[in-house]
Amino acid sequence: MSDVFRCLVCGKGEAQLVFAGCRDYYLGKPFPVDYYRCRACTLLQQHPVPKDVSAFYEDYPIHVRKSRLYDFLRWLVMSPIYYDLRRHPPGTRLVDYGCGDGSYLETQRGRGYALAGYEADAGQAGRLAERLGFPVHSDLERLFAAEGGKTDVVTMHFVVEHLTDLEAGFDTARRLLKPDGVFYFVVPHADSVEARLFGRKWHNLDPPRHVSFPELPHVHRLAERHGFRLDEHAPVPFPNGFAASVPVVLSGRFRFPLFALALPLGILFSRLSPTGSHAYWLRRSS
Repeated sequence: MSDVFRCLVCGKGEAQLVFAGCRDYYLGKPFPVDYYRCRACTLLQQHPVPKDVSAFYEDYPIHVRKSRLYDFLRWLVMSPIYYDLRRHPPGTRLVDYGCGDGSYLETQRGRGYALAGYEADAGQAGRLAERLGFPVHSDLERLFAAEGGKTDVVTMHFVVEHLTDLEAGFDTARRLLKPDGVFYFVVPHADSVEARLFGRKWHNLDPPRHVSFPELPHVHRLAERHGFRLDEHAPVPFPNGFAASVPVVLSGRFRFPLFALALPLGILFSRLSPTGSHAYWLRRSS
């Protein structure tokens, strides 16, 4: 780790401390982190930026296969955050980068699309490929060899905030896409009503796994540098941000029973004030 602050978007070196010693309220990993706001472009990010994040994801529940009931309820409640592939005809090629437990890819299976995924953990990627019946890569060079320049849509659902190198993430999307292809991603919005309400106990801060929180001006900069144009952006309702913060406020850590009780309120809050998460639709220039 470097002791010198360097903004992940503008590269400048001056920042203001926002949250010090943030604990992992979700999984209880022993890695407190500090969040700073860049004085030049206002990006909120961790400092120091971690070099090796593997320990943050040991026993990560997002990677565990869920029950059919869980998947149904998740899709019912959270479907607005996922890319709507019905915008495209059969035969469309999609890469879901950071595909987690594979649930999004599974919902698109059997609809005539050419699907592939990426997960950095080789074991997780292998399990997903075996279950889903199509490629899930864990090696970037093999992903580029198979899908580079051929892909119509690249999705990153709550992935960008985990990246320790935003430039590399945008470069990966560009290398995968055809000219005029779509890069869609959703990120937590750290300047939202929801984030301000809960502060350092906001579930979507999620230290130490969430490294930075790009907002519209940062997305514009990154898009221009990597040959994208911004077609559309919009807030999207994500009830977990509110509902999973309530247990932390009440008990000092994430507790599933309290989360389940708070979920109806989270659904209502996210529909009335869908500011906690933001979606971006970028298009690769020719």
